[in-house]
Amino acid sequence: MTDRSGSFHVKMLFEAALQNYEKQTGIALVKHPLANRLQSCDTVESVTAVLHEQSQVFHEFRGRDKVLKPLKRAATILCKFSATANFGQAIGLHFPPVAAIHTGLAVLLSVVKDTTDSYDALVDLFESIEHFLKRLDIYTKIPPTVAITEMVVKILVELLSALALATKQIKQGKPMKLFKKLLGEKDVEEVLQRLDRLTLDEARITAAQTLEVVHGLIQNMRVVMYDGKASVDHFRDAFEIMQQLAGDHNKLKHDSLQKDISSWLSPPDPWKNHHIACESRHPGSGSWFIRGNTFSEWKASEAPSSLLWVHGKPGAGKSVFCSTIIEDIDAMRKDGLASLAFFYCDFREDEMTGLRGLLSSLLVQLCHQSDSYSDVLFEFYSKYVKGFRPPSNHALVRCLKDILKLTKQVPVYIIVDALDECPNTPAVRSPRAKVLSFVEELIESQFPNLRICVTSRLEADIKDILDPLIFRSFSLHDQNEQKKDIEDYITSFINTHPKNKGWHVEHKQQVINALTEKADGMFKWVECQADHICGCIPTNI
Repeated sequence: MTDRSGSFHVKMLFEAALQNYEKQTGIALVKHPLANRLQSCDTVESVTAVLHEQSQVFHEFRGRDKVLKPLKRAATILCKFSATANFGQAIGLHFPPVAAIHTGLAVLLSVVKDTTDSYDALVDLFESIEHFLKRLDIYTKIPPTVAITEMVVKILVELLSALALATKQIKQGKPMKLFKKLLGEKDVEEVLQRLDRLTLDEARITAAQTLEVVHGLIQNMRVVMYDGKASVDHFRDAFEIMQQLAGDHNKLKHDSLQKDISSWLSPPDPWKNHHIACESRHPGSGSWFIRGNTFSEWKASEAPSSLLWVHGKPGAGKSVFCSTIIEDIDAMRKDGLASLAFFYCDFREDEMTGLRGLLSSLLVQLCHQSDSYSDVLFEFYSKYVKGFRPPSNHALVRCLKDILKLTKQVPVYIIVDALDECPNTPAVRSPRAKVLSFVEELIESQFPNLRICVTSRLEADIKDILDPLIFRSFSLHDQNEQKKDIEDYITSFINTHPKNKGWHVEHKQQVINALTEKADGMFKWVECQADHICGCIPTNI
């Protein structure tokens, strides 16, 4: 593709993105009053001032800082591109892409009415946008090429698509979901997939141009030296750019290798199950366990390979309970205080019920959390002719154990939900038996900073293996706190369901009392009964 044909292609892409934005939102972005204002803004401060005006709705709601901080950082990067000569206009765009993103952000803020439903989701969205823009900051420090300009515009096109989807959702009065939890939504999933592909394209472009840029910098430094105009600042600036380019290039190579390994191992994605469990969880449910002694002692245990086994009857809400545990440990991971890998066994999907799916998922998750962990997996990948032949389960276990030997700085938490959903076939080595054997092997290996949590039904074969190994065991049956969680869930459901608006208070309380009493610790039974009861005439219940 020639420079001219490539520029024309990107111009058409951007114009199509503006048309798609109007189709999704009913707003012609180019003609919007905010577009005129933002096109004339030439500083970060002037852009931020406009965004600040549109965020007044957040003034009385938990403050605006969490909304505006990522926006200001994003605007800082975008304004650098605005200052770059002919950016956008070089490929024939009269409405600059940077102004389009600024306007899209401002319009999104302006349509927000209900801060309760939108606040966390908007913060999440703006932080995600900032994350993608950070990758582009390096290109504001070097002379723009046609290839880089086109790549930047393509990424801005996808970010504009994300803004259109969010604006449409809020205009329709729908509560916004967290951006990271929208993976199940087809439109948003497609946007993220395109951004993912663009990241790989960016890696290839960077690889091709890094040497060219560095060579140019060195040549310029030679000219300056010969002219007698060299200065310490000049050399420092040049070397900083070269170091940043080299670091960015190495990171892209590292990310690309991680993608190759993920593709090779093809692990099932436990995040889908986790999001479903989180969305099913009533606010505050399970928090009593997180604050309790059993969990706290396991989490802080110094005993090697500490095992926590949480068990309960069918329908007791073990997966939702497990999601509470995962969220608590994930908060530690985000603060750099732990590594976390988890897995939801799911009888509905074959790859979620066997040892191979479990191992590959744990390895890929840990690989993304530490350079030392990823180095082990990279070496493992190379031994298998860079992915041309598959590893055995035994080899995967050995690789995981090599990683766990490195866990000296922070604890590693491995959490496996619903182990009983792995088939227990009559075969000598059933899928469940293999997973149990793996758990047993990890615990007997006595890794100093390893904590393992398993949830399951209380079944004989599981009990026989885990009982001798446990550091702590916990039963959800006959727990008063679990009953209180069920009562809180029923109360909220009955009192807020629109079909029950005509019920008298005493009728609602009768239903709440009856369901709580008969639940016997089973959340799933309560959900089914509550769905059936809602909309009934109270006298028929």
